Amino acid sequence: MAKKYALDLDDTLHAGWVRAPGDGYFDVNPWLRHKGGAILLEPEPVFWEWVEGSMYDEPREAAIVAFDDEGREVERLVLTEARVAEVGMPALDAAEAGALWLRIEARAVELRDSSAESGSRGDASAIAACRVQLHGPEAPPQKVDKIDALTITLGRRGLQRVTLTVEGEADWSAAEALVDRQGTLEYLAADAESVVARVEFKIAGIDVEAKEAERARLVLACRGLRVGPKGNEGGGGS
Repeated sequence: MAKKYALDLDDTLHAGWVRAPGDGYFDVNPWLRHKGGAILLEPEPVFWEWVEGSMYDEPREAAIVAFDDEGREVERLVLTEARVAEVGMPALDAAEAGALWLRIEARAVELRDSSAESGSRGDASAIAACRVQLHGPEAPPQKVDKIDALTITLGRRGLQRVTLTVEGEADWSAAEALVDRQGTLEYLAADAESVVARVEFKIAGIDVEAKEAERARLVLACRGLRVGPKGNEGGGGS
């Protein structure tokens, strides 16, 4: 498969643009052998419905679609009864933009020729920035200057480390006061306002590795990580 790629759900729903590998060609052979694989995705809102369903073992029909230079659909890698197993948030700093990494599992995978028109799919939604919000009164969002990559296995329990550098005036060194606080990481588009993805968390422990001026490097031990466009309205879970 070559050229430009997109992710479709249920044949017709555009779920996002797939970033092509560095050489521009998508190797379908590992997908056909292993009935799944990993892609980089710039998601649309409908993608998160698939993630939510995957958490409850509700697979959907999906396809990775290839287009030629004139925007015509040329091939479909059809994923039958597909689910998202893992979602990875990109590492970011002030000079980088990224895409979601996701690992997909399917009952069957088949490559099909196609000649459909691409239709209107809109622009890609790259992740360009991040901010952190602790829930509670007098807790404004704070800009994240840098954050390490974070992989979330759907349905996994237990602690995960989240390493980030935060700009702002909050006293993050008061670690004992932050344990059991819930919060949200918001991954933003290039306009620094549109939210591409949210990760909800609950702090189980915090280590302030360094603090200078209005910037603190934090390592959060988090439980109940949950990913989506709106996150988990009920909080971080356990």
